[in-house]
Amino acid sequence: MVYMSESNSNDLTIHEITITKDITLSYYFSKGTTDFTIVLIHGLGATKEDFLSIFNYEELSTYNILFADLVGYGNSTKPSDFSYKMDDQAEILYELLKKLKIEGEIVILAHSMGGPISIELANLLGDRVAGMIYAEGNLDEGDCFFSKQIVTRYTLDEWISNGFNEILTKLQEDPASTSYAESFAKAEVHAIYKSSEDLYQISIANLLEKKLKQLSVPVLAIFGEKNKGRFSSESKLAAEFPVCYISEAEHAMMYDNPDDFYQAIIDFLKQF
Repeated sequence: MVYMSESNSNDLTIHEITITKDITLSYYFSKGTTDFTIVLIHGLGATKEDFLSIFNYEELSTYNILFADLVGYGNSTKPSDFSYKMDDQAEILYELLKKLKIEGEIVILAHSMGGPISIELANLLGDRVAGMIYAEGNLDEGDCFFSKQIVTRYTLDEWISNGFNEILTKLQEDPASTSYAESFAKAEVHAIYKSSEDLYQISIANLLEKKLKQLSVPVLAIFGEKNKGRFSSESKLAAEFPVCYISEAEHAMMYDNPDDFYQAIIDFLKQF
């Protein structure tokens, strides 16, 4: 099934594809003039629409561009019995790439929770991964601001009965969180909690940094300039990889300053 997005001013086509009998993904795909693909992965409570502004940059039009709603988020299906673990989300994205018959090299751009998912996806793709852009992606416990709050404040039953709505109401009442509140409201209640639970556990295990290094590909770490010094992973990433700061931006860099955010990506891609 393919349908047009009513909310998208660029009138881009939103596609849907069945991955398993219980899982259908909603995604955007733009065919470039090369076999080089950029795969973008959104964060906790977010949707694929976070990256829509990528289509505004002509310098990126030669690449294939793919980004989907993760299982349980946005317009993708929301099975309550899915694990919502990072490695299982990566498996689904891997199947998406196979079903779309996307070949050639891939650069993964991962935001927030998308970070750990991107590492697992890169391991599945092997030497097809040319590079990684880690945009305030989770690396250790100090990065788990929201996920830690959810799993330490609520049990799963409490989250389902009232926690989700409590957090959603706070987001809706905060003028700075309007866009995120809309995305958050589309997520499956179990998806937020189980994603947070797994994200927090793998972050405190302190294995993500090692796994990222072991990919042995160029990595660019991106942070919002207003968040400088906030993430415990910042110094760890800076010790291993180039770090770029997006001016006048916080966590939602692609909204706060899309020009600088995507220019950093364009500059990173010039090496390939």
